[in-house]
Parts: sequence; C-alpha cells; structure tokens
Amino acid sequence: MISRIRAHRSWLRHGITVLSAVLLLASCGKPITPENPIKREKINNGVNKKILLEDKFPWAQSFARITAYTPDGEQRFKVQVRSKQDSILWTAISDDMIGLRVGKCIVIKDSAAFTSTLLGLDWTGSASDLAGVTGIEVPFQYLNRIMRGQLIGWDEPLRYRFNADRDLWMSDYELSPERNVHVALDRDLYLSELIIQDPKEIAHIKYFEYDERTRYPKKIELTLVSRTEFKIIMDISDIRTEGPYNTPFSF
Repeated sequence: MISRIRAHRSWLRHGITVLSAVLLLASCGKPITPENPIKREKINNGVNKKILLEDKFPWAQSFARITAYTPDGEQRFKVQVRSKQDSILWTAISDDMIGLRVGKCIVIKDSAAFTSTLLGLDWTGSASDLAGVTGIEVPFQYLNRIMRGQLIGWDEPLRYRFNADRDLWMSDYELSPERNVHVALDRDLYLSELIIQDPKEIAHIKYFEYDERTRYPKKIELTLVSRTEFKIIMDISDIRTEGPYNTPFSF
C-alpha cells in the first residue's frame, strides 16, 4: 500500500513537471507585447524574441510644434494632425510666430496634396512626382505609421535580438529588394529608432518620448544621411483618439 502511494506521488510530481515544461514552452512561443511582457529583469545579450507592435486606435488627432533646420535657417510651425489608421493623414500648418494658417496637406496611401492660399501654391502628386520637384522621394504610405510610432509595411510579429550594450531590441527586415528597414525597441517595447535605407537615401528617425495611454510618440527627430544640414524635430503636446475626425480638403 505504501509503495503504491509513493508510486502515485512520483507520477504526480512527474506529471506536474511535464505540465510545467509544456506551459513554459507554450508561453515562449507567444509574441512579446506590453500585455505579455518579459518577466525577467535582466535580459542576456543576444536573446531572441518575437515581438508584436499594435496600433489600437482607428483615429488619432494630435497637436504639435515642428522645428525645421535647413541651410536657409531655422523655421517653426504649429501643426494639427488627424489620421485614420493606414488610410488618411491630414495636417493643418500654421506659422508659429503669428499663428496664421500657412496651408493644409492630405496624404492618402502613396498620393498627397498640399494647398496654401498664403503662398499661392497648390500641389498634388505621388512620391515620385515630389522627388522630381525636391529631389527627395517621401514614401507617403509610411508617414501615418511613422507618426504613430509603428513599423512601416509590417504587421506580423518580428524576431528581435537584444543588444545589451544599447539596452535595445533590434531587428531588420526588407520591404522590397531596394528598401531595407532597421528597427530598435526599448525595454518597454516603444519604438526607439527607425532607419529606412534606399539606394539613394537613408532616413534616420529617432523617438524620445511617449504617451503612456496610446503608446504614440511625443517627440520625433528626422535626419537624412546624405543631407546632414536638414533636420526636423516634432514635439507633440496633445494626443486624442475619440474620432472619427473630419479631414476637409479642397483646392
């Protein structure tokens, strides 16, 4: 009788051990998210994890100040931004000094339009059209996600490797044969930097502050490797997500 009880206890301990191992393996297969964070405080260098970034708000509205540094000097603007997830990006731009409306811009996928009564300017076209005018091809379809601190052109869990020296999760992926993306997340899974590399240009985007409720960035810095004299800094003061928001635009 005693031997049977011992045998049952042994099998019970063995079963609990096996069940624990199965649960551990199952949990390791889940993508890391803010709701399913890494439990360990210390993460070893080179550790690999699948991490998923999610945008939970269909609509967003933000108010920001943009500082642009160019060879012609420093310029400041106030900007109101309204966006629908992966669909519409609308902005109203005002002069920071006098508060006068400078113009409005709307982006729908890879097309954009800009109008300014003050400047007497109306423009509409694609990224390639803009490159013919300015020499810089802006991937319009990515602007919405860049503003929201999301991965561009990617929705699935991505495998990241932890870099202990920088205290960042880092990964790379290919959008097309000629466009590569390098991405880095901090320990809280906020986007820290995004580098978009094309044959003719490398855009470096850094994120410094975040809104805890939405996880959207509150400070963004954009630089171009080929044109170091250009720099754009965006400071966002207010983020709203009630939506839907009007995006009026007409020539």
